[in-house]
Amino acid sequence: MGVSRKRFFKFPLCIIILLIVLSIEGFSQTSISTLKKRKEQNEKDIAYTNTLIKSTVKNKKVSLGRLNLLNQTIRSRQSLISSIENEISYIGKQILQKNREISKLEDELEKLKKQYAKVIVYAHKQKNSYEKLMFLLSSKDFNQAYKRYKYLQQFSEYSRKQGKTIGVKKGSLSAKIIELNKVKAEKVSLLAQKTEENNKLSAEKSQQSALVQKLKKREKQLRDDLRKQKRYAQKLQKEIQRIIERQARLAKKSSKSSGKYAITPEDKTLSISFDKNKGKLPWPTKTGFISEKFGEHPHPVLKHVTVRNDGVNITTDAKSDCRSVFKGEVTHILSMPGLNNVVIIRHGEFFSVYSNLASVNVKKGDVVQSKEKIGVVYTDNTQDQTVLKFQLWKGSSKLNPAQWLYRN
Repeated sequence: MGVSRKRFFKFPLCIIILLIVLSIEGFSQTSISTLKKRKEQNEKDIAYTNTLIKSTVKNKKVSLGRLNLLNQTIRSRQSLISSIENEISYIGKQILQKNREISKLEDELEKLKKQYAKVIVYAHKQKNSYEKLMFLLSSKDFNQAYKRYKYLQQFSEYSRKQGKTIGVKKGSLSAKIIELNKVKAEKVSLLAQKTEENNKLSAEKSQQSALVQKLKKREKQLRDDLRKQKRYAQKLQKEIQRIIERQARLAKKSSKSSGKYAITPEDKTLSISFDKNKGKLPWPTKTGFISEKFGEHPHPVLKHVTVRNDGVNITTDAKSDCRSVFKGEVTHILSMPGLNNVVIIRHGEFFSVYSNLASVNVKKGDVVQSKEKIGVVYTDNTQDQTVLKFQLWKGSSKLNPAQWLYRN
């Protein structure tokens, strides 16, 4: 039996190289565009948290709210510095590449100049019309005379083209040098910006350290507040689970299904639609940032103390509207100590929970649309913060809202 051989399409080497270069250039353009967008977003985030910080500084209070804002500013600042460093690295590669291109152009230009110098010397020797005429008349026959005539024509054309080529190369070289100087100036600007941002970061970390030390002096109060919040959270969790189980029993009864969490066909369609929007859901507030993430994490001040969150805390502007993240039915409106008003919206087998509302704009049974206002977030003046406590559930399972909300 013969040995089978795989067949490959063969492409010219020049085409392969060209494709590689084009792909690298395309990647570079995408990369620098992404870096710049990320940097712009970091700058917006810092400007936003600084605006919130200024409103708390007026009160001159020591609070966890101020610490959360400062922590967020530091995170955004660190991300900004990282973006600047990546951009500097990218520009450094650009400078190396442009230096190589300039060096190549200079070598090519030097060779052209040397060739052109020889042409000029020869042309100088042949500048006399009498000498040209004698060059033609000294031919052995007509054919040789014709060839010499064509040679003189071609030599003249070659001289003209050579001069033009040198001019073009000089222009390309000048353009590359201008590009290089522009990129170098951009790098200098970025280095200066990095230094400035590092100085700001250092100052912010000093403020953070001083604020933490002041808050530690209130350790007893912080521990008492934490115990209260834990009780409120546990009470809300039990209430949500009770509501979800009741909804499941109603759905099971209406669909006559044996499944524990059976849902109607309409609910199933809504659930599928909700599920497809993972990572695309609008934020429940128009502005804000996640000041406390999902799950267990260390307390920002108290050592060896762990905080648990069944959702996420979103810090936003005072009097900020709270919005539904998806189409659904308002199933419950609760009033709970420490959490103020709570709105629960069902989206098929999914539930979204909005806690810590100062006021509510919907009632039980209302069908709301995505981004529809359902209330106003409560502002805690003692803590200098306006925080929405937001949760997502699928049946009796808690979900991490950060994975479902849209991210820039």
